[in-house]
Amino acid sequence: MTKFTKSKYHDLIRGLFEPAPKNKNVPDFAYNPLSFSGELYTPIIDIEWLRKNKPPVWPDNKKFAVCLTHDVDAVSDLDLMQNIRVIKKLLQTTSQRPLGETLRRSVEHKLSALKGLMGKTDHLCKFEKWMDLEAKHGARSTFFFAPEHVSQPHNSDCMYKYDQRIEFRGKNISVAEMMRDMDGNGWEIGLHPSWNTHDNLDEMVFQKQQVETVLDHPINSVRQHFLKYDSLNTHRVQSDAGFKYDSTMGYNDNLGFRRGSSYPFNCFDLKADQSLPLLQVPLTIQDGAMLAPGKGMRLDSAKAIEYIELLINEVREVGGVLTLSWHPHTFNRPAYFDVYGQVLELLEKETPWFATVNEVGEWWQEQSKIDLLNFTANLYSK
Repeated sequence: MTKFTKSKYHDLIRGLFEPAPKNKNVPDFAYNPLSFSGELYTPIIDIEWLRKNKPPVWPDNKKFAVCLTHDVDAVSDLDLMQNIRVIKKLLQTTSQRPLGETLRRSVEHKLSALKGLMGKTDHLCKFEKWMDLEAKHGARSTFFFAPEHVSQPHNSDCMYKYDQRIEFRGKNISVAEMMRDMDGNGWEIGLHPSWNTHDNLDEMVFQKQQVETVLDHPINSVRQHFLKYDSLNTHRVQSDAGFKYDSTMGYNDNLGFRRGSSYPFNCFDLKADQSLPLLQVPLTIQDGAMLAPGKGMRLDSAKAIEYIELLINEVREVGGVLTLSWHPHTFNRPAYFDVYGQVLELLEKETPWFATVNEVGEWWQEQSKIDLLNFTANLYSK
């Protein structure tokens, strides 16, 4: 394999190798030149930085940081009104998928609604279980919640409402009350914006304000739903909407360092050819990319742990940030929760700095002198 040359590092970190959308259709961006060079699992830009520079400094002189995150795509499986909303959305967006899939999913949600009416117990998310597991290991995480209302519907939209009732710590409360509880106890709440926000500032602002209304304060962090972003527009939209930190740069079907780095870096506006104040906290590991049986890497638990250990070692060696995304609705799939618990045990032994996306972003902006955009721009001339 031919190694990725230093002269291309600046293009890589800016996102120049990712294809532009065509007719507003944004590809999944599975393509990455690092896959061809065999360096996708190696933070090549961080390694180059350390050849002549000092590693990042983290609180309490920790060797590296760990950022735990959750994309909240669902809060319930059996809620009647939620299932009715999903079925209605499926029928409204039939042109966006094969008819057979629409019919299959409609039947599934009808059965889920029926189970709820029959009094079956909803085991879908159990948010407190994820939080208690993290607290046990001295960690807090970021939960990215979807908006209640979407102006441009898509079949992938999340369908829960903030006044929807769920079981949380033995009480029947609303989703909004749970969000405020999380926020008040040190977990961060961010936005998980819908499919059609990638190039729509008004829609991004509209959805951001919904979460802020629940919390009664501004939010700083965002991750695009399904990691759908447009390399020409999305970061400008996020920045103009008032976000400070994004954590979308990862994979749905793979693991690794999408932009060649585990360090936070400023996002780049390719259209305006300028750096943005929006800081990227890159996503390293996503649960479904490893463990989903019908897509991605399709790993068993043991093999997933091997990959995670490899990436932990890589991030520790360069003093970067290891960012993980685990979906709360996988609680009813034992392998997902079990692997998450094993990973937290591994990480606690390494004594990293556990932090939310907002905490990592604040620390980096206030304490770090590392500017990867500037570094890579001048690298080839050195």
